[in-house]
Amino acid sequence: MTADNPFHQFQMILKPIEKALRAENVEAALRFTGNLFEIGGSPKEFQDRKVHVLVRAMEGATPSVKTAFTAKVLERFGAHLSEDARARLASPLERL
Repeated sequence: MTADNPFHQFQMILKPIEKALRAENVEAALRFTGNLFEIGGSPKEFQDRKVHVLVRAMEGATPSVKTAFTAKVLERFGAHLSEDARARLASPLERL
C-alpha cells in the first residue's frame, strides 16, 4: 500500500477519531471526521467506507458522546451522503 492509497488513509484516521470520542472530545473528533470526508475529494467518494470507519470509531464511546457526535456529523455532512449511508451512521444510536 502506498501513502496515497485511500484505504490506508481510512486506517490512519480511524485511531484519532476513536481516541477523541473516548476522551469525549466531540469537536476534535468532528475535525478528524472532516479530514476523513476529504479523502477521495468529496464526502460522496468512498462513503460506505467512511461510514464504516465512523461506526467503528464510535464503538468505545459513551451513548451520549455517540449521540452528540452523530448529530453533528449528520448536520455537517449528511446532505452529501446517501440515505442508506445516513441510516447506517445513525443505526448505532438505535441499538442503545
